[in-house]
Amino acid sequence: MNLGCNLRDLATAHPLELSEMSGQRVAIDVFLNAYQFITSLVGQDGKPLSFDGRPVAHLMGFLDRATWMLEQGIEPVFFFDGRPHDLKMDTLAGRKERKVEAVEKWEAAVEAGDMTLAKKLGPQTAEYTRDMVAETKRLFDCLGLVWIEAPMEAEGAGAVRCANGEVAAVASQDWDTLLYGSPVMIRNLTSHGRKKFGRLLTAEKVVLQELLDTHEITREQLVDLAIMIGTDFHPGIKGIGPKTGLKLIKEHGTMEAVSEVKEFEMPENIETIRGLFLNHPVHPDPIPKATRAVEKDLRGFLQGECGFSDGRLQRALDRLASANHLKSDNQPTLFDF
Repeated sequence: MNLGCNLRDLATAHPLELSEMSGQRVAIDVFLNAYQFITSLVGQDGKPLSFDGRPVAHLMGFLDRATWMLEQGIEPVFFFDGRPHDLKMDTLAGRKERKVEAVEKWEAAVEAGDMTLAKKLGPQTAEYTRDMVAETKRLFDCLGLVWIEAPMEAEGAGAVRCANGEVAAVASQDWDTLLYGSPVMIRNLTSHGRKKFGRLLTAEKVVLQELLDTHEITREQLVDLAIMIGTDFHPGIKGIGPKTGLKLIKEHGTMEAVSEVKEFEMPENIETIRGLFLNHPVHPDPIPKATRAVEKDLRGFLQGECGFSDGRLQRALDRLASANHLKSDNQPTLFDF
């Protein structure tokens, strides 16, 4: 997965105590998390876990993490990507090409009986299909949680909502979240407490203003710097990485000024690219209120249709109950007396 422009070398990530976020709403980038679940919850062949041929890894991941967040006092608001901008089509075409190659290699490994290689290649073949997207939305509805279809980029819409004060932070691994102007970005929130390559992952907070103050640049300059490094909307300028780019933007101020000194051509659509970060489209409607989860709906969907074990579902129901987020089916009515 391409995580946009890599600003890791320029940003300071602070360890986050989850209690800091208690009672807050946090925007979640659905697609990035879905791929995280699909590629980590896999069977012996490296393919995402499924039930009767139906993929369920995305549902397992979101059920576990959403109920865990509610138990921590954090209310997730889930953002789905809308229609990608035309400028992103090259990036998406490249991803599609790599996926086709990975599927061919995976099939060859399975045919050869090399299950070690197949397991390694499996995650590279992962897809988050339209049906899986629809199932994820249905799960959120059963959980009584809010989901929003972004006009364009999920993390872009989440960032604007955060800048507007509608959510306290955007939880994403994608550094573009900062370029879109999210005041606070939380990394590893949905994988907090999990191990990856033997290392325990913990949530980290990155504050946009701190990054700008540390390097003495404006957000507009950060966006210009990112365009030079390379983003989903522009491949970048050869030979310019984060540190070189920062030095150049501090010396010369704008990408135009850097291009004169370094003699590279400016992108024709530079104002469009800047606008995608600085004025990202967002729906005007306020974020609706969450409701409560309905046990009957969750059981019917996850156990009845998707083969979830009683233990897995019960753990989620217990968390929902402890977070006071479970609607009781058996509340007495007048007819019971």
